[in-house]
Amino acid sequence: MMTMFFRAVALVVLSSAVTAQAQQALVDERQDGFNEMGAALKTLRDEYKSGSPKPDEIKTALATISTLSENIAGWFPEGSGPDAGLKTDAREYIWKNREKFDRITQELIEDSKALAAQADSGDIAGVGKQLRALRNHCSSCHDSYRVD
Repeated sequence: MMTMFFRAVALVVLSSAVTAQAQQALVDERQDGFNEMGAALKTLRDEYKSGSPKPDEIKTALATISTLSENIAGWFPEGSGPDAGLKTDAREYIWKNREKFDRITQELIEDSKALAAQADSGDIAGVGKQLRALRNHCSSCHDSYRVD
């Protein structure tokens, strides 16, 4: 009887450890994704600051942001925040005000796709004029949802 009890306890402990590891892996994945998006945004800033932006660099950076932005909502499932004991800079406010978070995310997706299409059409100068809106989405989200 005691052996079955210890097996049950071991199973609970093991499944909790696996769940915590899976949750932390998701946090790590979203942090990696945001780091990649940040690097792409820096590339855009640096290219336009140079005075002669390279179209291929602009297109690649915008494609990265556009593609990764579609993953954002999935990077924040219930139970993947600091209340779960995970190491994350995400504030619980994400899950408490999910509607606003999803709206900002959707705006980022739409604007990044529009800018990527604009760059693909060859309007590199026009993209440069619209980058502030893209940066504003990032700032808005960071201000509300990230512990800095």
